[in-house]
Amino acid sequence: MDAVELARQRAAALHDEVVSKGADPWDPEALVKAAASSLELDIEIVEPGSAILEGGRAQFDPINRAIRHEDSGTIFFKAFLVGHELGHATLGDDRVQHVALDVDPTRSPEASPVGEDRVVDYSRRQRREVQMDLFGREFLLPRKWARALHLEGMTASEIATKLGAPFDVVALQLLDALLLPAVEPEAEDTEVRPPKALNADQCKAAMHRGSPYLLEAGPGTGKTQTLVGRVSGLVDEGVDPRSILVLTFSNKAAGELSERIAGLRPKAASAMWVGTFHAFGLDLVRRYHKQLGFPREPRMMDRSEAIEIMEREYLALNLTHHREFMNPDRPLKDMLTAISRAKDEVADADRYAALAQEMLDRAADPEARLAAERCAEVALVFKKYEELKLAACAVDFGDLVSLPVKLLDSDSEAVSILRATYSHVLVDEYQDVNRSSVRLLQRLTDGGKNLWAVGDARQAIYRFRGASSFNMSRFKTEDFPSGTGDRLRLNYRSTPEIVGAFSNFGAGMQAGTGDASLKAYRQPSGVPPEHVTFGDNDDEANALADEILRHLHNFDFRDQAVLCPGNDRLNRMGRELERRGIPVLYLGNLFERPEVKDLLSVLSLLVDRRAMGLVRKASLQGLSTGLSLAGAASVVGHLRQTEAGPLAWAGASPSRPTLDAADTDAICRLASMLDGFDTNAHPWSVLAHVMLDRTRTAALIASTEDISSRAMGVAIWQLMGFLRAQRSGPGLPIQRTLDAIRRLIQLADERDLRQIPLAAQGINAVRLMTIHGSKGLEFPVVHIMGLNKGSMPSTARKPACPVPDGMIAGGEGGTIALAAADHALEQECLLYVAASRARDRLQLYSATRMANGNRRNPSDFIARLGVTAARAAAPRMDREPDPEEGPLPIALGPAIKITTAQLDLYDRCPRRFLYTHVLGVGGRRTATTMTTMHDLVRTIVTEIAATDPSDMSLGDVEELLAQRWTEGPLAGDEYRLHRELAALLVQRFVAMRAGTSRSITPSLRIGIGTTTVTANADDVIMTPRGQHIVRMVRTGHQSSKTGQALADAAFQMAAVNSLPGSTVEIVHLGDDDHTTKIEFDHRALGKRMEKLAEVLAAIEGGNFTPVRSDRTCPFCPAFFTCGPVPDGSLQENL
Repeated sequence: MDAVELARQRAAALHDEVVSKGADPWDPEALVKAAASSLELDIEIVEPGSAILEGGRAQFDPINRAIRHEDSGTIFFKAFLVGHELGHATLGDDRVQHVALDVDPTRSPEASPVGEDRVVDYSRRQRREVQMDLFGREFLLPRKWARALHLEGMTASEIATKLGAPFDVVALQLLDALLLPAVEPEAEDTEVRPPKALNADQCKAAMHRGSPYLLEAGPGTGKTQTLVGRVSGLVDEGVDPRSILVLTFSNKAAGELSERIAGLRPKAASAMWVGTFHAFGLDLVRRYHKQLGFPREPRMMDRSEAIEIMEREYLALNLTHHREFMNPDRPLKDMLTAISRAKDEVADADRYAALAQEMLDRAADPEARLAAERCAEVALVFKKYEELKLAACAVDFGDLVSLPVKLLDSDSEAVSILRATYSHVLVDEYQDVNRSSVRLLQRLTDGGKNLWAVGDARQAIYRFRGASSFNMSRFKTEDFPSGTGDRLRLNYRSTPEIVGAFSNFGAGMQAGTGDASLKAYRQPSGVPPEHVTFGDNDDEANALADEILRHLHNFDFRDQAVLCPGNDRLNRMGRELERRGIPVLYLGNLFERPEVKDLLSVLSLLVDRRAMGLVRKASLQGLSTGLSLAGAASVVGHLRQTEAGPLAWAGASPSRPTLDAADTDAICRLASMLDGFDTNAHPWSVLAHVMLDRTRTAALIASTEDISSRAMGVAIWQLMGFLRAQRSGPGLPIQRTLDAIRRLIQLADERDLRQIPLAAQGINAVRLMTIHGSKGLEFPVVHIMGLNKGSMPSTARKPACPVPDGMIAGGEGGTIALAAADHALEQECLLYVAASRARDRLQLYSATRMANGNRRNPSDFIARLGVTAARAAAPRMDREPDPEEGPLPIALGPAIKITTAQLDLYDRCPRRFLYTHVLGVGGRRTATTMTTMHDLVRTIVTEIAATDPSDMSLGDVEELLAQRWTEGPLAGDEYRLHRELAALLVQRFVAMRAGTSRSITPSLRIGIGTTTVTANADDVIMTPRGQHIVRMVRTGHQSSKTGQALADAAFQMAAVNSLPGSTVEIVHLGDDDHTTKIEFDHRALGKRMEKLAEVLAAIEGGNFTPVRSDRTCPFCPAFFTCGPVPDGSLQENL
């Protein structure tokens, strides 16, 4: 049980004690007075700002046995201040005076892992204050009591009113109580086990003093215990704990280290600095902000904001090789990744540019010259990005170690102060350091004096952020030449059979130096690692489910973990296991979960004028309204025709169409959920009221004991934490939040939200996680998936935006060669980490054939583990189809008329086609300046295409552009560069038409059975020789598949059918070479015709299966709506 939960349980017990003795639970003042009396404490009220409070708001004085608090705020808040100090008095802080400087009754027990909260960590003292805030809240309103009140019928607002508490305080307690599983209190007679004594090797390592020291500690050898033992030894020797600095790489690891140190030396733990490199770096940047050129303490800037500020400068940079006129987010994301990678190597923009120039100087072929020019462009972006961050007084994640290095390289006084402050520096997980981290350690210590590090080169799985076993290999040679070290050789975690397997594998790894063998402390189990084979990927879930069930004879579901190299396979495995009745604890992409989409689609109804959320059937029972599919389609169709504003769907007639009684009631129920909220509402507040006041959503989740409902609760709790952490900014709060979610997914920055909250760790369900996510954990049974050639190890992919050659230290060759070598090394490390997570059983899985029936070979990694025999999983013939792939009760016709543009959308994603063209809720994501510019260009291109080229001079074109631009939203001078780009695109279109004449032609169409396919050409012209040219005109860039799609073939068929002998082209005005001819030969057209007939039959049959992609889905207007549609059937014309 973690310290925060322990504090809350002690608070609830104290509440129950004083209530049992007669205190009124609805009277906060009476509660705290009764508790203080039971602890023989006086409560003293003082004026705000009184000197006796020493700048704080409340104080616990153990000597005079008094709690003092300022006389301000409501009765509830003053009681909360007392409750905070009661926590100190109850939880063992009764020997030292405490002053509460920053109190907050709305603290979350766990910080949201996004934005600044991802970096900023609490010191031991700050963590203690968080505990006390939660103690105070829990004492005044225990979760168990709040849960009972709500399940008995009281809403959050009713509880808040009766208690005199803010709604947010009550809502937070209820969300914790209803959405997270209750943690059972520890028995009072539970024996507190003393920490294990260090073994001889651990003790020797912990006792080292003076010279730099690196301890190589393999899996399960007790590295954390050794580190904690060293800290305890230093404190016992009289070292001032304030001079001890402990650095690691995650807030979770920092918290665990802090708690373990506190378990041995509680007073010392509060004084020392235990945290991440990045949190320590941020602290230094803020302390020395003036020396680093900042006018004030800088704030954190995440990647989303970084892309936003760079988008404004994108056109001014005049890029050639990273030019993207349609969506600059993508190249900016890649370039910012390269910039961050450069900071890992302590390289600034000037160094980046210099290395790019060196590449250019020695380029011997066009490919090398292109690579150098691309790097030179990134250097320009790098320089501009740093200027913009400085102007915004902000730093990004990559700055948090590189800027302190820059400071200490140039400021000898800062070096002296920090070395005097921290006489002992300890580093956990040293294999995860990058060159920037090493440089920081070199500056913090005098030649590495009293630097003590522990790590395992074979577990270096974070190469993408610069971590490398290379740094371990040079610790005692180049980085800290006077260094020494040793190894831990005894594994306490796993059976000898498992230890032998991953030791065998480690012996052949590229990473690591010296002997990889470990000795197992445990006795043999008689069960070696097993290799399980199955047919193709469709059989994988059945094989895994059977093995999980087989192990239930000895291990619970919670004892088993499924590990995969990546998230795509995990998402599929989680979905398939749940369909087979296997409980899983896996959030996956939080924003793709059905219950989360339910809530976000409800939110969108406040800002979406098309009310797209109406066509989603809620999976959450509490949000179900009973609206039929026909009723939802009727409402959204009416809104589309009337061009109504947001919330018009909730108004009275004539804002709504005529509906039957059931659908009218459904709309009224939905409107009542959101009554009183408007477009300016805060997302967290809306959903808290919806779930806790307007509906019984949270209560229904809490009342259901099945694992899937618990997982729903955990996901919603995580969502609410994310929403509460959102900071204010321009625009409507809900729309801003929805846009932020889209960008988070696009940037893959939502992955930290997949973490399971501590309170949910006890759920009896199989754990699913990536191998990266399993680092530092252990499980009785581990199932490793995807062990086939080409999957694990996977093939290295060329970096989207490589840094210049010569920037990355370690290895040989250029950046591309280094990236390939690093990938191969990391793949080995991933397997080593995965196998060493297992305590008792290790299962390895591989497919035997591909989907087309061809043989598929297992990964060589399996044989390297020493596993030679394989056992085939029992085949199943009863494959159940995925429910999402079934047809919907939607009938189109009787005769379908479809355009090639609609066909193209269906080919890319049938479900988006459904929303856009069948249900009519198509729309667009929030417009940017670039998308607005493209809209204006398309409007002008359409007008020009309606005229004969000879009838419009260049002056006429310029006048048309000027007129439309002045009328549009980008008329200001700040959009001058957008106008110049628009002019370029328009001029390209005009130039293409020069010397031709406009051709007025009948509709381009072709009949396929009873379906008519129409090609809507953007421009049809005739050359002087009488040749027709039929064009689709697009304003962006072509892809590698341009001219090859099914819709392109249909366009060619329709054009040639109506205009025999015509030339068919796709034009992309954003490209220099902007014309692509569509030239399917007779045989290819025949195949496309067969495919076209299949697609049309699928549309007629109501098949609208979604195509999921983190790359494209966030840009879909229906992203938050996508999922099950309302019940009932629908007849529509197309």
